[in-house]
Amino acid sequence: LVSSPALAQDWFEYVNQQERFAVSLPAQPSMAGSNFRSASGALLPSKIFTTVNGDSTYMVTVIDYSGVDGEEYAGALEHGVAYIKDRDGELTSENDASYEGMDTRMLQFSNPDQTRSFVAVTLPPTVSYLERLYIVEGRSPEDAPPPGIFQQSLSFRDNDGVRLRYGTDIDGNKFRIMGDTCGYPYRRFGQEAVVLCDF
Repeated sequence: LVSSPALAQDWFEYVNQQERFAVSLPAQPSMAGSNFRSASGALLPSKIFTTVNGDSTYMVTVIDYSGVDGEEYAGALEHGVAYIKDRDGELTSENDASYEGMDTRMLQFSNPDQTRSFVAVTLPPTVSYLERLYIVEGRSPEDAPPPGIFQQSLSFRDNDGVRLRYGTDIDGNKFRIMGDTCGYPYRRFGQEAVVLCDF
């Protein structure tokens, strides 16, 4: 586990290399093991990372999809979204998005306890070899600002700790983007990528 200075006061970048993600948090999270039932009924191991800061709660759930077949993995995003929707509270917003070029669904809820939940469900492409589903949820009082620093900071890492980002070609295939040297192909430990500029 690695941490680095925060972009906002009292916040820092929490990096979990074992689970290949990074996110901004106001304090070190606790971790609890759990199980997640897949669409086929299989019990998949999961880890829930939780930080409580005042009246707000920040959670990252990582579900291990390694070993499942390709069809079930492809449907993991929709299954994860259905799981999130199966809760008390009113769904107030839902839209498709992209985190680092990865398919994502954004949802917002008004909860019975007078809090709001801001949720992102992200499924990395198969070419990332992450084989995980990520569910990020920030919960805060209705009169508090939304947890933008937390939700927007989610990023992913490869085996070497290098940030993962993806683009989509004209055939709909995902390719890795590297920001090191603009316009040149990139190869690292057998992984090929296209280097694009950030401007």
